[in-house]
Amino acid sequence: MSRRRHENFRELLSKREGFTVSQVSFQNEVLEAHNYYRDLHCAPPLQLDNKLSRSAQTFAEELASKNQFYHSNTKGVGENLYMASGSNVDSLTGKLSSNQQISSSFSYANIAGDAPVTDWYNEIEQYDFDYPGFSGATGHFTQVVWKISKNLGVGIAYTSEGDSVYVVAQYTPPGNYQDQFPDNVFPEGQC
Repeated sequence: MSRRRHENFRELLSKREGFTVSQVSFQNEVLEAHNYYRDLHCAPPLQLDNKLSRSAQTFAEELASKNQFYHSNTKGVGENLYMASGSNVDSLTGKLSSNQQISSSFSYANIAGDAPVTDWYNEIEQYDFDYPGFSGATGHFTQVVWKISKNLGVGIAYTSEGDSVYVVAQYTPPGNYQDQFPDNVFPEGQC
């Protein structure tokens, strides 16, 4: 690794204090996937926020410890959740496959950061741009591309058995406000 690249990597890690290298890598993958989809819909890129990521991480750990799936009561944030279960994560799809054995090295590297974001984004297939508004079937998609959201926090945690993974994304300002969809959710390429 070149000296300059090494210094940039150390700077990145120092800014992400309190997270493991695997968590930082996963957070960056999730951010990159968000910004790819946001660019398609003329929304500015999100920035990772340490405070928001700590909040998302704490909640992901709560979900994993209880092995339950529900939204947090965190005030002032938008939130997308993702859960996959089985006996191991396919690193290409991010989905868990029940025909594989759990290895002792089961870690954040086993799930691709773009997997939850792509899953949320795919709700676009059900979104009606001619009649924009909130729907439980498309709320994850609309939060991903919500134009005025600027900050992203990402958390990931596995159950103690290692057979389920929980991902939490939190956003500020939050999205999905009624009557604000036409100004925040644009069809692909129509800025």
